[in-house]
Amino acid sequence: MISVDETRTAIVQFPHPGAEHQPGDAVRQPWNRGLHGRKFLVSPGRYVDGPGEEKTANIVFWGEWEAPSLIEDRWPYAGRLPCYLHRPVWERPRDRDARQNTDPWVFGDQFRYSNCRQLTYRSNPSALQSLAPGSIILFGSKLDRQFVLDTVFVVRDRRPYSPRDASTLDVDESFRICTVESLVTTGSGGDSFTLYRGATLEAPINGMFSFVPAMFAGEADPRFARPAIELPGYVNPASAQAASGAGTTVEPTVIHEQWCRVRDQVLAAGCVLGVHLDTPVRTDSAG
Repeated sequence: MISVDETRTAIVQFPHPGAEHQPGDAVRQPWNRGLHGRKFLVSPGRYVDGPGEEKTANIVFWGEWEAPSLIEDRWPYAGRLPCYLHRPVWERPRDRDARQNTDPWVFGDQFRYSNCRQLTYRSNPSALQSLAPGSIILFGSKLDRQFVLDTVFVVRDRRPYSPRDASTLDVDESFRICTVESLVTTGSGGDSFTLYRGATLEAPINGMFSFVPAMFAGEADPRFARPAIELPGYVNPASAQAASGAGTTVEPTVIHEQWCRVRDQVLAAGCVLGVHLDTPVRTDSAG
């Protein structure tokens, strides 16, 4: 891992495309080979709803999943509510055609952030490759001049990597295929990135852990709109594309205060904190 002394502790606002994928009447959405988008997902997982103990349930949440998914429900358009419910699955593609990668990755033992906007337009490392443990990244989207949140990523540690060296990474096969090897298909195999692992409820950093706003899948209507977050000085609701804050050092005590504000706003919106999501099931032959 890279020395903490060489990095900066920061609060990053990370806007990414907020439009919901539209699979139409399909029962299975294939691997995305177009623009990034969001999905309303269902998965077995674990959550907390404040100071209480961790609980297990099927939960729904907004996130990025560019590998295939099974459509389990659909609804008419209703403003910011989702129209489709996806169950994420994955497979090893039979071709080498370009396909989208999933970033951030919120499944398995810890969240991961691996590549998006880590290079400048000249292919040099951006400030997003220099975040210290204890930094937080707020992934979300601009909707109607509000910043709506889908993932809170608390940096636990990091390491440099290149996608062409995927076999050397200590990661599960699903992440390797869905994210790292997908980067190779789009011409980024030789680029240099930073792989971040997120802090967890069991192993927090400065009292903070990574989570997704979530709700219970068993409700009669499990839909919810992504919660809007207000964090003056750190979140610009008008920002639609550029990640901001990575180059500004913020003291750990301030970061903890702002993380608590985000957590409290998510809970006030009626959500629980999804802290673990099971790795999606592989649906093709493993042979």
